[in-house]
This record gives sequence, C-alpha cells and structure tokens, in this order.
Amino acid sequence: MAILAGVFGLVAGSAAAETLTIALSTAEIKVNSTFSGETVTLFGVIERDAATVSRNTDYEIAVVLRGPPQDVIERRKDRIAMVWVNSASETIVAAPSFYALDTSGELAEISTPPILARNEIGFDSIDFQYKGRDGADDPVATEFRDAFVRLKKNAGLYSEQPAGVSFIGGTDDVFQAAMWIPANAPDGEYTVEVFLFSGNALLAREEGRLHITKVGFEQLMYSSAHNHALLYGLACVLLALFTGWLAGVIFRRD
Repeated sequence: MAILAGVFGLVAGSAAAETLTIALSTAEIKVNSTFSGETVTLFGVIERDAATVSRNTDYEIAVVLRGPPQDVIERRKDRIAMVWVNSASETIVAAPSFYALDTSGELAEISTPPILARNEIGFDSIDFQYKGRDGADDPVATEFRDAFVRLKKNAGLYSEQPAGVSFIGGTDDVFQAAMWIPANAPDGEYTVEVFLFSGNALLAREEGRLHITKVGFEQLMYSSAHNHALLYGLACVLLALFTGWLAGVIFRRD
C-alpha cells in the first residue's frame, strides 16, 4: 500500500507541474550567396491544468540556441625578441560552434548557479572539455576558455540578451524570443532549449531543432572541399595557373 501511495503521489506531482509547448518561425534556414543573416522567432506557451499549484513568484524563461559541436585548437602568441611566436596551445573538444542565450531577466535573478551550471545556461556554465586536461579548476584551461568565448563574441557567434524573452498578449503564459542568426553562422543542426523557472526552481524544459544548410554554388564548393579535398585542391591550383596565364596574355606588351 505504501508503494502504491508513493506511485500515486508521483503521478499527482507530475500532473500538477507546468509544461511547455514551443514553435519556431522556421525550422530551416537556407544559406546562399546573398544571405546576410536572419531572425528566427521562438513562440512558447506555458500550459497549466486545474491541478497546477499556484506560484508566489513570476515565471522566468531562458532560451538557449546551440550550434553543432566543433573541436577547436587555440594558440597563444607571446612576444619573444620583438617577434610574435606561438608559445602554447589548447584543444577544446566539442565546443558549441554557436551559442545564443535569451532570457526574461538577469541570470542571477532567474536561478541558482548550480542549476544554471547543470543545464549549461550562460557562458560561465558551458561545460568545455579539453584534450588531455581537466579544465574544472585549471587556470591555463580557464585562460584559453575566456579567450575562446571572447573571440566567439567578437565574431557574433556567442551572445546573451538578458531581456531577449518577452511575455505577450498581456499574459504570463505566452512568450516569444527573437534570435539573430548571422551570415557567418556554421551550417548544421542547432538545438533550441527552453527552460521555465519560478522562485529559482526549474519547473519545465522543452527542446526543438533548427537546421542551417548551404544551397546552390556555396553547397557545391563546401561539399567539394570537404568530400573531395584532393581534387578540390588540384582544381584551385589549376584555376590559379590559368588565371595567371590569362592575365599575362591580356596584358602582354608586344
């Protein structure tokens, strides 16, 4: 009987919890030669039933758009005898190639650091992995990590918007977030994660997918360079030789 009571208690607890329903304005972005960036809007609804408990605090939302993972080799340059040389390097394994965070408020007011870290919400919470090194409390790894995030931010590939999520329609259960996809965003499958908080507690989580694909001539060149690297390299060399020869013929002085 005690076991049955526990089971019914779990069912009742889950039934009383909020759930999220999300949708993107587009599920696929096609990149061609004229692509200059695009805004993707996420719409979400917080669903409650009659058994949902009342909350003493407002809802807060965090939206994370994460690009496909990539291995990155970072190198640090030091000045030796008035010459800049590579002095150290670090390999970051499976780092997000793109990371955008939109929230309904400041992170410190949305939840606690352990919950944010567990769900990798915010630059400081991204779980970077390093080849042959434990980066948890390693000052060298931290230095490379900070440099990597700074370079990504400068390139427009990492961003945070503390007021990027807004509730619409005068309600507290319908929200939206507009996320900018720059022209230099890597192609591949992106993950959209939406988190619902109240009183610093994580109440619900939902996930979606966004695909960025190259089309036309860009796709042909990209596929050739990655799938037929040798032939692509030879073609580039031959094209350069032909261009040089043609320029010599055109501008030759008799």
